[in-house]
Amino acid sequence: MTKTAVSAVPTRKRRFVEKPDVRAKFLDAAEEIIRDEGYAAASARAIADRVGMKHQAIFYYFGSQEELLLEVFRRSAKQHRDRLDLALQSGNPIRGMWDLAKDTASTGLAIEFMALANHNEIIRAEIAQNAKEIRHKEAEAVGAYLRQRGINPRLSPEVVSILTNACARLLVQESTLGIDTGHEAYEALVEESFRAFEASGEASEGMEPLVGPLSQ
Repeated sequence: MTKTAVSAVPTRKRRFVEKPDVRAKFLDAAEEIIRDEGYAAASARAIADRVGMKHQAIFYYFGSQEELLLEVFRRSAKQHRDRLDLALQSGNPIRGMWDLAKDTASTGLAIEFMALANHNEIIRAEIAQNAKEIRHKEAEAVGAYLRQRGINPRLSPEVVSILTNACARLLVQESTLGIDTGHEAYEALVEESFRAFEASGEASEGMEPLVGPLSQ
């Protein structure tokens, strides 16, 4: 925030009455718009209209529209990490990762922020840092899960993390476009591949098209 913006805060305080839940309402509204209409529709005016306030209030509470969107991403990322922790602590972390990655709501929002990141360096840096932390967290959990069972996998835990998220996001992205051709068969293939990997840390004979080339 610039010095001018900081010095203007007292003036905004006289125009807007602070309420504890206003920030949350703005974040909720922005997230709803991004989910329903895409990130490009989440303008300051559209967000404020949904809350029933003037758009200038956004700059009072967040400093900028960019900071508001950044907070939406951080809140969503925190919620995702909390859900991921539960999935990784379950008795079957790989399947838990897959089920979470297939969740249309959370993955759909992540896809929108990925699109926004193409045009915003600050959002891009935030997403990249979060993705690295998630990759590390998932790889550590998968590696520990297999070591506890005495399995030395040919597929690395990092590859399992990449496959899980990449495949799930593709299915979600296609589904939003109304494309579902081959999805049922592909999900069955992925399920069986993960089942084999969970059992022995390597591919079964029937899973060569997906896992075999990566597990030699």
